[in-house]
Amino acid sequence: MPNGSMLAGWQQRWNRSLLQFLGRRVRSAVDIEDLAQETYLRLLRARDLGEVRNPQAYLLRVASHVLIEWRDHQPRPESLVEIDDDLLIDDCPPDFELEASISQERLNHTLAAVSPMMRAVLLLRLRDERSCKDIARELEITLRQVRRYLARGYEQLRAALEN
Repeated sequence: MPNGSMLAGWQQRWNRSLLQFLGRRVRSAVDIEDLAQETYLRLLRARDLGEVRNPQAYLLRVASHVLIEWRDHQPRPESLVEIDDDLLIDDCPPDFELEASISQERLNHTLAAVSPMMRAVLLLRLRDERSCKDIARELEITLRQVRRYLARGYEQLRAALEN
């Protein structure tokens, strides 16, 4: 079977998995579609897809390589143009600053009131931008516990901001 027709079957069967895989790693829907298309183009150029034992795993492996190359070509924050602080105009109204200060105080108070484990989970997720799996591994708890702590913690933080 030629690669094109085999690839069409793969796309029909595993495109959703591919898009979810990319969606967990890329924020922009346009980039997700572009990366998926690039993945299929690379597979189209492959020698013989009929020899692949686990097509879905192979598809996602190729997508991960495409993603790595794409990230390598993204602009780094260090390469962005620096703006002189003197050119910035602080037109933020004083009441906005006061409200932000009060909100921050409420969040700090709420974080101080939760259990040490919930605080650790929330800080690792929000401040350090760690994945749930990383948090579970680091704190030696289950993934389910991490998700429960996050759900309850987010609920308490939302309530603190609404009051």
